[in-house]
Amino acid sequence: MTRIAIHAITRKGAELAQRLAAELPDAQLFVVDRQGDWGGASALSVPLADHLAAQFGRFDQHLCLFSVGIATRLLAPLLQDKRRDPGVVCIDEQGAFAVPVLSGHRGGANAMAAEVARLLSATAVLTTASDASQTLSVDTLGVPFGWQLDPECEPSLTQAASAVVNGRQTLIWQQSGQKQWWHPECAMPGHLCVSEAATLPDSTDYQAAVIISHQARLPRLSIPTVVWRPRSLVIGIGCDRNTPLSVLRQGLTAFLQQHNLHLASVARLVSIDLKADEAGIVQLAAELQRPFDCFDAPTLDRVEGIENPSETVRRCIGVSSVAEAACLHASGAKALLVPKHKSAGEGFNMTLAACELPFEEPLMSRSRKRFVGQAPIPVTAGGHRGLKTSGEARPIRHYRHHLVVCEGGRCQRSGAEGLAHQLRQQLKQLSLHRGPDRIKVTRSHCAGACRQRATAVIYARKPDANHGLWLQSLETLTQAQWQALFAAMSLGVPLSQVLPPECIAEQEAAP
Repeated sequence: MTRIAIHAITRKGAELAQRLAAELPDAQLFVVDRQGDWGGASALSVPLADHLAAQFGRFDQHLCLFSVGIATRLLAPLLQDKRRDPGVVCIDEQGAFAVPVLSGHRGGANAMAAEVARLLSATAVLTTASDASQTLSVDTLGVPFGWQLDPECEPSLTQAASAVVNGRQTLIWQQSGQKQWWHPECAMPGHLCVSEAATLPDSTDYQAAVIISHQARLPRLSIPTVVWRPRSLVIGIGCDRNTPLSVLRQGLTAFLQQHNLHLASVARLVSIDLKADEAGIVQLAAELQRPFDCFDAPTLDRVEGIENPSETVRRCIGVSSVAEAACLHASGAKALLVPKHKSAGEGFNMTLAACELPFEEPLMSRSRKRFVGQAPIPVTAGGHRGLKTSGEARPIRHYRHHLVVCEGGRCQRSGAEGLAHQLRQQLKQLSLHRGPDRIKVTRSHCAGACRQRATAVIYARKPDANHGLWLQSLETLTQAQWQALFAAMSLGVPLSQVLPPECIAEQEAAP
């Protein structure tokens, strides 16, 4: 939970501070009125400098209803390190602007200013270069997902950030973790290149790099490199009853080291429910500050993908696998990252296995990124790609279904800008852009369904189960989901069978 302090020193400032406090229920309100003229019985009579000095380290965010100049003079003596200092946001007493003053990135003041601006219908004044230019922020990239910034890359942060904001070629190599870290509102700048290859691409032509990986030992680069550790590993664990914490700790450390896995990327520990009260595992999870989840034998017995079943284990506890089955089930992965690994210590045995959490990305979010070796998509002067406007008129091409995609203003802001073009590319891959099952995709300016976010409607040449069906929240669909949708349309299968319920828009009954 973020600890927030709100400070006011004027009557109007106090009124605005009370509005903020009502919207931020965990925030603590401080009103400084040394003369006792308007602040009421709860007002503080101490000097503002003394008050701020006493409260500065107690909170994660400070919202100051006074000028940037006052905040700068009074807070300067309190500053220690941008990695530890709390965020400070100054707000004018009219509630027009929210200005991050300290710890904009690492301390979260930029995000706090954006939230304040939303609550007050104000303007967040973001002056950090990456925010102003809408580019990558290398030092906060993984914060929304709970990733950990590798301490070893701290010396490279400033140089890497400088390369990004100054338009120098920067490589982003992602091996694991959530992929939706690029904001979908705009296309990725041409100097940023993403790779999801299994091995590090040639870095000769790059001036900086960002690596997102669960691997403990990574290739050494001669350019400034920032490393993020995503929470992407699920560790299955089994052990003898009453195995000591020290044995489990040593076993896990050796397991991670042997298989080149980083401890910071461990998301959770999992096992069978017979181990739910295993003191050593419970203590290990608490020490790591990670969840420890357990599943019953029937659940684990249905898991597919187990590589090392044991009939001995089945005779003892009713399932042929604990570590492998538990991490496969908990992660949703189709295959093990590391199969069952046995170790022993002080006369106790333990088994470990690892799976990587699979993360999918909405098609439109992915389409905004620029991947290594990918040229920018050309756009003609009229804004259409490949539109033929000359020559004799021809009959309208046959289609089985017509998908009308809204790309009006609000749908674009929801992530639908360019969606029709992306869907045509998917249809070509599926060979559904021609032939008897052709699906025609058309953009509309506004479909009048803005509350449903990115929307579309389907019309069938010969009415079928999907004729007249409205779809919503299309910005959330991944490439695999779009392909399943198109395959179902071509077969006449109701889309309710392949899409999440929240993507099917409710319609009023005919009068």
